[in-house]
Amino acid sequence: MDGEFIKSIEAPDAKGEDEVVIDGANGTLVAGMYEMHAHTGDEDALLNILAGVTSFRDMGNHNEVLDELVKKINSGVLAGPRIHRLGFIEGQSEYSANNGIVVSSEEEALKAVESYHDMGFYGVKLYNSMNGDWAPAIVKKAHEYGMFVCGHVPAFSNANNMLEAGFDEMTHINQTMLGWVLEPEEDTRTLLRLTALKRFPSLDLNSPKVQETLDLFVKNKTAIDPTLAIHEVLMKARNGEVWEGTKDFIDYMPPNSQRGFKVALSDIASAEDDQAYSEGFEKIVETLKMMKKKGIFIVPGTDLGGAFFYHRELELYQQLGYTPAELVKLATYDMAKYLGDENLGSIAPGKLADFFLIPGNPVENIKAIKTISMVSSGGTFYYPSEVYPAFGIHPFAPIPEVQD
Repeated sequence: MDGEFIKSIEAPDAKGEDEVVIDGANGTLVAGMYEMHAHTGDEDALLNILAGVTSFRDMGNHNEVLDELVKKINSGVLAGPRIHRLGFIEGQSEYSANNGIVVSSEEEALKAVESYHDMGFYGVKLYNSMNGDWAPAIVKKAHEYGMFVCGHVPAFSNANNMLEAGFDEMTHINQTMLGWVLEPEEDTRTLLRLTALKRFPSLDLNSPKVQETLDLFVKNKTAIDPTLAIHEVLMKARNGEVWEGTKDFIDYMPPNSQRGFKVALSDIASAEDDQAYSEGFEKIVETLKMMKKKGIFIVPGTDLGGAFFYHRELELYQQLGYTPAELVKLATYDMAKYLGDENLGSIAPGKLADFFLIPGNPVENIKAIKTISMVSSGGTFYYPSEVYPAFGIHPFAPIPEVQD
């Protein structure tokens, strides 16, 4: 190690002066992972580091709050991931989300793009109350600056329009699929963007309207950030039943978290709703399998705070046809390349020292990433088992033996 960077990789028996030896006990070192759909907060920042997530893509936040948080992380006051910021642009309406910059005209939206460029943001994200007719001009302006563009599908528009406008990435798989089941006048600024998921079971994925959208993804080389884990919770969680994605770690959590992991997030008012939401989730999985088969790039993020749910996001992708080895690469090397992080994504001399140690082998079983004994973030070492008790979390793995 040389400061934040990996100096060299040597044989196990190599020894230099003033070295600290950490016994890996025949475990595996994995490069730091990327949570690609984060909304950064203080506690989430540290919990993600402990879960091996050393880089975030923040998908929209209160700009001043995130400014302060980034300063704390960069100065060492707070432990947290490296953050890539997307500027949140929302349209003015009674349903507006108030993060980022809220605009009421195309001119104001273009000024917002300019503001985010001047502040050093790498891209922008558009939200539901945005006027979809402004998207082509916004994308054009952003691309002139070399900025990335993604987002929700604005109300009264559809994914096809955003793909044709030039989005680099579509956010949330339901936002794309709603265009196949909604009528033009239906308003996705309301909870309809969630309740309409009950319509998914009737979708014919081989129908012309579906294939037209998927062909536009392929033609424009547009990626998808599906946030599959949050859809699993929204559509499959039932009151009194443990969320499927938490079964591997719920017993380690404090009582208040355990209670929360047994509560439905959607109103399941009947047996018909139960069946429709469950089958709708399976239709989402089928859609993503089809996307992967067509070569559409899938970006792993949770919108659930990352950490343990990021592990679940990757685990779910096995249903799409990814092998564990492909998932490790997707979460590390592929995301570093996607974001242009040349010094991250793998463990090699000259790269930033972001990696974590696990007792098992994630190339054989992706669940192995859930039991982390040590994390390095820029050469600062963390032992999760020392920190988790402060959060009321029981440790998952013993602290490795350290010899000064």
